[in-house]
Amino acid sequence: MNRSLERKIRHILIVVFALSFLVAAGVSTVGIYLTARGEYLGQMRSQVNIAQNLIADFIFGYDDHILAIIRKCPDGSLDEVKSFLQEELHFHNPGDIYYLLDQHQRIVLISPPYESYEGMTLSPRAFHRSSSEISDVHQSLFSDKTVITIQYPMAGGITLVFERDLQSINRIMSFFDKSKVFDDQAIFILTNEGKVAYHPDTRLVKSRHNLAFDMREWHLPAAGNLFSYRLYGQKYIAYKKLLTVPQGWTIYFSVPAGLLLSHVERVVFGQLIMLLVFFGVVYFILQLSLNRYFSRPVRQIVKALERYDSDGEGQMMEPGLACGVQEFSAIIDAINAMSAQVNSSNKNLRRSEVQSRLLLNSTAEAIYGIDTRGRCTFCNSSFLQMMGYGSEAELLGENMHRLIHHSHADGTEYPLDECLAHKGFLEGMGSHIDTEVFWRSDGTGFSVEYWSYPIFQGDQIIGAVVTFIDITKRKQAEEKLAEEKEQLAVTLRSIGDAVITTDTAGRIVLVNRVAEELTGWGQDEARGRRLEEVFRIIDEISRQSHESPVDRVMKSGSFVDLANHTLLIAKDGSERAVADSGAPIRDSQSRIIGVVLVFRDVTQSRKIQEEVFKARKLESIGVLAGGIAHDFNNILTAILGNISLAGNMAVNDRQQALLASAEKASVRAKGLTQQLLTFAKGGEPVTETSSVAEVIRESAGFVLHGSNVACSFVIPDNLRLVNIDKGQISQVIQNIVLNAKEAMPEGGSIKIICENYHHSSQDHPPLAAGDYVRISIADKGAGIAPEILDRIFDPYFTTSKHGQGLGLAVTRSIIAKHGGHVVVESEVGKGSVFTIYLPVSGDSNKIQPEVAAEWQSCAGRVLIMDDEEIVREVMHTMLTQLGFEVLAARDGQEMLAMYRQAAEAGNPVDVVILDLTIPGGMGGKEAVTRLLQKYPQARAVVASGYYNDPVMADCATYGFKAAVAKPFQLEELGQALRKAME
Repeated sequence: MNRSLERKIRHILIVVFALSFLVAAGVSTVGIYLTARGEYLGQMRSQVNIAQNLIADFIFGYDDHILAIIRKCPDGSLDEVKSFLQEELHFHNPGDIYYLLDQHQRIVLISPPYESYEGMTLSPRAFHRSSSEISDVHQSLFSDKTVITIQYPMAGGITLVFERDLQSINRIMSFFDKSKVFDDQAIFILTNEGKVAYHPDTRLVKSRHNLAFDMREWHLPAAGNLFSYRLYGQKYIAYKKLLTVPQGWTIYFSVPAGLLLSHVERVVFGQLIMLLVFFGVVYFILQLSLNRYFSRPVRQIVKALERYDSDGEGQMMEPGLACGVQEFSAIIDAINAMSAQVNSSNKNLRRSEVQSRLLLNSTAEAIYGIDTRGRCTFCNSSFLQMMGYGSEAELLGENMHRLIHHSHADGTEYPLDECLAHKGFLEGMGSHIDTEVFWRSDGTGFSVEYWSYPIFQGDQIIGAVVTFIDITKRKQAEEKLAEEKEQLAVTLRSIGDAVITTDTAGRIVLVNRVAEELTGWGQDEARGRRLEEVFRIIDEISRQSHESPVDRVMKSGSFVDLANHTLLIAKDGSERAVADSGAPIRDSQSRIIGVVLVFRDVTQSRKIQEEVFKARKLESIGVLAGGIAHDFNNILTAILGNISLAGNMAVNDRQQALLASAEKASVRAKGLTQQLLTFAKGGEPVTETSSVAEVIRESAGFVLHGSNVACSFVIPDNLRLVNIDKGQISQVIQNIVLNAKEAMPEGGSIKIICENYHHSSQDHPPLAAGDYVRISIADKGAGIAPEILDRIFDPYFTTSKHGQGLGLAVTRSIIAKHGGHVVVESEVGKGSVFTIYLPVSGDSNKIQPEVAAEWQSCAGRVLIMDDEEIVREVMHTMLTQLGFEVLAARDGQEMLAMYRQAAEAGNPVDVVILDLTIPGGMGGKEAVTRLLQKYPQARAVVASGYYNDPVMADCATYGFKAAVAKPFQLEELGQALRKAME
């Protein structure tokens, strides 16, 4: 309690007394007003009653006498009635006018001095049936007087009419003007039409039409029988009464409103003076009592409380402060008891506060408290040290958001209504943020991680406590880690191998781009899944699942490889051959924290390796076959040459037939050696730019001639040219078509399709990128079983009872040496498709037609160089028969010496026939080079069993004029010599 309470109580008393005074004054005023109004109303009512009686006497004072005259009136003629009435009607007022109307409303009798109106016909008018009913106030028909009309119907349809002059009422009502009850009183009468029948103010009654005072235009608010109205700017109060005679008329008794109000004011003023004195005395007594028994003890108790010191001991209030008031004595006793309890609680609180402050300052985390308006309520020493403030007093009451949290990390303004540290607790929620910045007293900022929790007092939030730590170093470490992680991610995305990392439980942590492509799982959808779900691997042969690489690494704790023949099944079900390795990921203490798996798609590389292996196998076989074929060709040269010579010397048909049969067998043996020589190392086709279309048609037609297998061709006109050895490509087509024919013993059809094809490096089969002609040969035979499909190109592998197993091996070798590729697809029961790819020619020149060489007889000197004696002998015999002189040498050194001797002797050699390969000596290639260096005009012919050797394919490049392949017949040898001597 303080002095303001005392003033409030005093103000309340004043308000109460003022209201009481106003209510009493209002009630008294209303009562006085009602009493005064009742007195005035009684006097008005008395005056109106008197006026009512006077008006009735005026209007109908001699009505009974007139009715009596009418009853005595004779029923004779109209003239008799007129005479009777003239004699009887002499008692009326001088201002009244009477006239008699016949049944046609014509005046037949009128009071003097208005006889001039006799004979005038009036318009039909309503006749009153009772004397109590009178007409409206109107102007007389015969004068300018204001009158009312009373009609008396008579027998025979005639009517007696009286016009009563209203000016007579003025004389009667002047009685009230002489004996006034109130000053400025006025009595006026209105008809049932609202027109003035009487008013003392003649200004309100027009002399002619009497329309100036029309009550229908008044605004008279009703209050019982009293009405108020304004006239000439002054307010009047009137008492109203409806008259029964004449019926519908109204009489008003009015006085000025000020007259009534002035009387009320005089009485009310006296009453108010008495009330004011009474309430003043009561207020003075109450104020003294309030001060003695309330205000003084309250002030004493308040002063005692102001002197109270919570740190003091035993401070109590004296009982005398209550001033003898029992209630205040009880309050003092309660305050003394509470003071003792507060002293005890304060001691405990101080001890607890000291302990809390010690605990608060002992933590390394910065802590501060705020109220609901964000103002600081406390902070610990770590906060002061971290934020650069000297004392807690600098911060108490300060808005902490504006002080330390006003900006984002980039310096932009941080609105208070967005601050979670000062906003979340108001909604009863805690907040934890590690992405914001606090600002020190010197203006520097640092990254913080903070926690904000509301402080409750009961169910009400009174503030919050905020705890934060400096995480600048952690942020720097995280940024560095993020950079390293980004570098790692970039590295993993850029390497060609697929990489998957997992934790120790085998759950995926990271998948790089290549691994996403191979497995079909994206990084986001793969993260957190088991490795076996994304990296599904099985054995290619047994189709059984492999053990998880993570399990193997975790068991061994070291590097592991996948087993051979491992297939990876992608998300879409596609399969790829993969090779991979797994290794543990270790932390700085060498503990395994995960596994990294590196793998790659080896599907294409395996196919390429298989192709390389087959090529090497063919190359090895070719080396062997080349050596055998060379020696065999030397033997065949001797055999075929001797048979050819013997055939020319046969004396009868029997001998010629036998020699022809032997020659045919030798030619077949030559074909076998040519197939073997296809595998020979270094053998190249003798190519020319050609269209492969005619080679295909002729070769296929040759094989299928007379068979029950039909062949159809789809070859476009714009098929591009290729560089081919026609003989070798013909052999390829024949081998494939022959296999297709044998696969359909009951007959069938073969379809050969040629088309231009562009190959990219990513496509299959393994070819260099570029343009090719693709040849597809499809049959509808029995097909090839999958288990032998990869072996059909191996030398000497065949499923035919009559085959030698070289056809497809030769086919593969020929196509490879043309820079192309051949593949096969087959399905048992449906047939096979062989597809050949041949590179197109870069030479756009037209194909040169072949010109057949003409046979010419020649003579000259020929030098033979060959290491085989049997070959030298047969060639010597064949050349002698052709007409040449023959010299023979065993190697290049001997040939050069013999050629020089012949030239020096003046008998030079015309043509030199050189064997290409001389074991242990100078071969034909080196020999012709030395020969031409010394004798540029020398002519040389190369002869070799390696007919696919590059020198044989392009002999002119190496200095030879012509080439002949061993074994050869007499005609072939003669053609080569003639070509060289041209």
